[in-house]
Amino acid sequence: MDFFYSLLKVLLSLAIVVVLILLVVPYLHPLLTKLSLKGKSGNVKVLSIVPLMRGAFLVELEVKGVYMLILVSERGADVVYKDLSP
Repeated sequence: MDFFYSLLKVLLSLAIVVVLILLVVPYLHPLLTKLSLKGKSGNVKVLSIVPLMRGAFLVELEVKGVYMLILVSERGADVVYKDLSP
């Protein structure tokens, strides 16, 4: 009896979570495009993201025509390379 009651609670919780996910997913894409790095003028372009190890990434950016290579880790972000030539 106790096992079936617990199983029923788990299945009901799973059904609620699946329904909530299906309700939220259509609104995620417009929200993510509003919160993107582009901003209003589109000054930042993410060219590529390369995972190095768990929690560390190399990110290629172009900011107002300047090429940048940034190392992003759990400790923060560091500029590895910045091209200042026109």
